[in-house]
Amino acid sequence: MLPLTRAQVGIWNAQRLEPDSPYYLVGDVVEISGGEYVDADALAEAVRATTEEAETLRLRVYDTPDGPRQAVSDEPVLRPEVVDVSGEADPAAAARALVDAERVRAAGACRGMVDRPLYARTVIRLSDHEVWYTQLGHHLVFDGYTAAMLARRTAARYTALVRGTEPPPSSFGAFADLVAADRAYLDSDRSAEDRAYWVDRFTPLPDLGDADAAAGAPDRTLTARAVVPPDETARLRAFADREGVTWGEALIAGYAAFLHRVLGRTDVVFALPLMCRTGSAELRTPAMAVNVLPLRVAVHGADGLGRLSGRVAAALREMRDHQRYRGEDLPRDLGVPGAGGLLHGRGINLKAFDLAVDFAGATGVMRNVAGGPPEDMGLSVLPTRDGGLLLGFEVDARTSDQAAVDSKLSGLRALLAGLLDGLPVGRVALAGDVDRQLADWSPAS
Repeated sequence: MLPLTRAQVGIWNAQRLEPDSPYYLVGDVVEISGGEYVDADALAEAVRATTEEAETLRLRVYDTPDGPRQAVSDEPVLRPEVVDVSGEADPAAAARALVDAERVRAAGACRGMVDRPLYARTVIRLSDHEVWYTQLGHHLVFDGYTAAMLARRTAARYTALVRGTEPPPSSFGAFADLVAADRAYLDSDRSAEDRAYWVDRFTPLPDLGDADAAAGAPDRTLTARAVVPPDETARLRAFADREGVTWGEALIAGYAAFLHRVLGRTDVVFALPLMCRTGSAELRTPAMAVNVLPLRVAVHGADGLGRLSGRVAAALREMRDHQRYRGEDLPRDLGVPGAGGLLHGRGINLKAFDLAVDFAGATGVMRNVAGGPPEDMGLSVLPTRDGGLLLGFEVDARTSDQAAVDSKLSGLRALLAGLLDGLPVGRVALAGDVDRQLADWSPAS
């Protein structure tokens, strides 16, 4: 049997600390539609075959005297169930309810982690021209990069099936090779160098204020979403091109500016997920690899978005150079009270994977339905099919009410618009009474 990777150990420990939490289930529903007939049975077979090829989806974890160990199950992989909701009065509503129920069921089934399947999939037929399927898994075996890999491979297999051709050979790597690469890094000089970088970067510990979250997993979350339309997104992209940064770096800079306004601090710290796939084994192998590390950047009221974006881009380059160090190890390695706040409470998750995948002429669109544990001030960013952006906060209902969540998002939108108009960070008027509500949420220090 194989040891857990360092990424898996972090998830294992987190779920053990919160054994009843459903938030360590992650994944998507892929919604396939278009003018072409969508063959639900062929799709079920494509999903089955992809599951068979991706060893991470067949992992079983065992609690041994030497700690958790894992092995790839040799049990036959069955086709997923095909549920037909085409006869319902509102098939889309019925499908959404089915996805929600499947998410709840899978979270309950997976959270024990030991000696059980850690991946679930269901095919849902809405009509001859629309079929969805879920790909949900415990975070031990699954991350966002893996979801995109699986959707692309399923699409390739489905396309070959309906066209009567052979699918291209699978490029998935062996899970044992991923574990070996992880062990080799841990024993390397580079591992020690990366650890030293992160300890030095956060010594002494910056002021994190009231970053402590409510204890335990939340029973309920609140969500606010807003769409940045394509024309505004185009402005952001054009601005980033002029400044020599990516649109993602400019957006992250906008989030840093927002935290500066909310918290009243120039030393801004927030969590940022990184793919942590720097070698061929990591890039080719479906698995849990994503790493959450803290980004630290100075923000001043006189900063324009261009200057701040450049500062963020430089900080990100350093982070990526040292991204194989596991963020969950940092509080222990720093050894000071409050260091856990570096990774919790505030963060941005920029999901820039391809959303649309070709299924033999029909289009499959990935929609995230399980994104991991919510944070009190976590922002998710997802490109939309028409070239816009979907912004979302999902927060613990014990720390906010709906009005406060909506105000946070409105304030962020107002700040981004002002920054793109050329105003400095400290001169943008936030919308409505957002300033008051944000001050109530987290007083300036």
